[in-house]
Amino acid sequence: MTDNNSGDNDNVVYLNERIKYMVDPVPMVCEVAGRMLSDVVIVGTGKDGSIKMMTSVEDIPDIIWYLETAKYSLMAGGLTEEEE
Repeated sequence: MTDNNSGDNDNVVYLNERIKYMVDPVPMVCEVAGRMLSDVVIVGTGKDGSIKMMTSVEDIPDIIWYLETAKYSLMAGGLTEEEE
């Protein structure tokens, strides 16, 4: 992982480049995710204030892997992926 934020294609997702918030960002985030991702784990807050999760992933260990990867990304400030 590098500390530069030059926009080079270095396979690092910088968390400081978040989607800008708008009045109702959930539909926009879901639309973008639908175009970009093959599997999703969505965690959010319901209208009643409770924590909700929706996923297209059936295997519980895979769900945990996605959540732990997101946690690592938040703690490390970015996510480095292996090149294929």
